[in-house]
Amino acid sequence: MRRSRFAIIGTALALALGGGPGGTALAPPAATAAAASQQSVQASMAVLQVGDDAIIQHYEQLGGSASFLGTPVGSAYDIAGGRAQDYTAGTIYWSPGTGAREVHGAIRGHYLALGGPAGFFGFPLTDEAATPGGGGAYNDFARGTIYWSPGTGAHEVHGAIRGHYLALGGPAGFFGFPLTDETATPGGAYNDFARGTIYWSPGTGAHEVHGAIRGHYLALGGPAGFFGFPLTDETATPGGGAYNDFARGTIYWSPGTGAHEVHGAIRARYLELGGPAGLLGFPVTDESGAPDGAGRYNHFSGTNAGSSIYWSPATGAHEVYGAIRAQWAALGWERSRLGYPTSGEYGITGGRRNDFQHGSILWHAASGRTEVVYTSVPSALLGVDLERIPTIQKVVALTFDAGANDAALRSILATLAASGVPGTFFLTGDWVNQFPSDAALIYNAGHRIGNHSMTHPDFTALTDAQIAAEISSAQRTIEAAGGDPLPFLRFPFGARNSRTIADVNAAGYAAIRWTVDTLGWEGTMNGTRGPDFIVQRVMASAQPGEIVLMHLGANPDDGSTLDAAALPQVISQLRAAGYGFVTLDAALG
Repeated sequence: MRRSRFAIIGTALALALGGGPGGTALAPPAATAAAASQQSVQASMAVLQVGDDAIIQHYEQLGGSASFLGTPVGSAYDIAGGRAQDYTAGTIYWSPGTGAREVHGAIRGHYLALGGPAGFFGFPLTDEAATPGGGGAYNDFARGTIYWSPGTGAHEVHGAIRGHYLALGGPAGFFGFPLTDETATPGGAYNDFARGTIYWSPGTGAHEVHGAIRGHYLALGGPAGFFGFPLTDETATPGGGAYNDFARGTIYWSPGTGAHEVHGAIRARYLELGGPAGLLGFPVTDESGAPDGAGRYNHFSGTNAGSSIYWSPATGAHEVYGAIRAQWAALGWERSRLGYPTSGEYGITGGRRNDFQHGSILWHAASGRTEVVYTSVPSALLGVDLERIPTIQKVVALTFDAGANDAALRSILATLAASGVPGTFFLTGDWVNQFPSDAALIYNAGHRIGNHSMTHPDFTALTDAQIAAEISSAQRTIEAAGGDPLPFLRFPFGARNSRTIADVNAAGYAAIRWTVDTLGWEGTMNGTRGPDFIVQRVMASAQPGEIVLMHLGANPDDGSTLDAAALPQVISQLRAAGYGFVTLDAALG
């Protein structure tokens, strides 16, 4: 009786496994080496026959010689533990673990270039199949996939990058077909796709980068540059933008700002402030070196006047924005006398404030003006009670002490405003507490404020600790009203000595005396003095850098306010003599 081919194969496999038709051993334990060798050959022949039969069966399923594969070329052959049969238009591969699968066209060409089944990818797991959504084809292999489209050719994707690519939709998703094979990069690997790139490293996993963020990332060196590998896919932000986090920073993008990076301490502060969804908006620069060579900055899109975060080793990272930033920029940024910011912008009574290394900028909501307060005391002002601004220019500083009442304050402010003249007002803390809205009138009108102590005592009769308490109490009181008296202090009664001057300097203040006291505070002296007396005293002492002492309030005996009455003539006669007007900030150099 003729036995079928499959029966023969079954017998061969049984023989290869050492059993007879009934499952009993065909040879005794002492079988010769020749018998064992014969069994091995029989087993190999059985596997060969199974593979060949599977290839033939799959070929027939695909349509045989009428199929796209065409006719056989030569005979089946061994390859990498399996079998293969070439055809005029492709190859069918078989292995015990994968079965018989065909590979043809450009995918087959690339597969062979990568080593075929003996290479990294092993045997195919699928026939070539159309990709979802059309437009191309693919074959899955034991360790990856080769994709093909007319516009991109054939390229392989494998491992974690392949897993992420499929999670993102594969070729039917946003990224389309691969443009490269997986390619090594220092520390990891990547595949480029039609609309982006997926990067992988052992420490970060696989993440995609695309569009303008990818373009900027590559311009910054890609994974081999400072930023390293991506930690996220591109992610949408509020405000219509997007970002990718990387190992050492973030790249943000919006339609209006483009793509820019933020990293380090500036990035940390930016995120504390809400990132692109916060008041700073999107970055409009990469982190850049400050012109002074010591610090770094990023500019951002937020607020009408722009926004920035500046960093230096001495100050850390702090934001500056709006009108305060505009004022700081006008002064020269970090190269100005103020230096770098030491705080972010914060609220004060009636406005906002930023502190800097050598001062502050205050913004007053009622007037919309900014006030620059310098807190550093030049060495030339240490140890002295300044009687004249050191200058050869014909300028005068009008100063006003307030410690009694606020009579004539509004008259004085009106005269200064009408004349376009700035002044410096020395306030006691008690006066500020008594007239809490008056400090705002002064600084909103554009004038400078100084410290005149808390309670107006004779400093020479106080201990060092008492002097420090008088100064600090007044400073806190004025700051609570929204102003800042630093770095100018005037001694009550003008009483001072070397010890008290040193105490004032230790508190961060320069002691400011006067060139001329108008004596308006003495009143009319029984009708013997009037405004002309004030004008004559000022003009008699006129000189470059003259500091004029005047007072707020009325004389307690006759109720006169001679300084306020004389002020229009003081200003007009000084101008006629060629003098201009400054605040005491001019003394800081």
